[in-house]
Amino acid sequence: MAAAKKILLVEDDYFTRFMMQEIIDTLGIDVDIAKNGQEGCERLDKNPGDYGLVLMDIHMPKLSGVDATQIIRQRPNDPPRNVAIIAVTADEHYHDNSVVSKHGMDGFIAKPITAVELNGLIDRYCGAA
Repeated sequence: MAAAKKILLVEDDYFTRFMMQEIIDTLGIDVDIAKNGQEGCERLDKNPGDYGLVLMDIHMPKLSGVDATQIIRQRPNDPPRNVAIIAVTADEHYHDNSVVSKHGMDGFIAKPITAVELNGLIDRYCGAA
């Protein structure tokens, strides 16, 4: 049986990264961290088949989550082109599936994140194949 896929957490805020990583670790899933959209794209390019889910903050320095998602969706190879990307944001404008889907994202999760919400996403996207 194949192992469960990892999560790529792309988040610039230290406290949010720490809390989300703690929840994900508790659920027993491996997580890699990128501190901005540019780092997130680089990690996906380096290990495109490792991730079942990208949790993508919207507002970040260097490269926003929206811009990073558009770059990922334009990649020639799958993966990473079709990896599941979930917007993670406190910005209510993005708390709408029709808005995030226009930006190439598969859904959203509102900050503050709960363990129950994260567990649902992990079950959906990172289960063993």
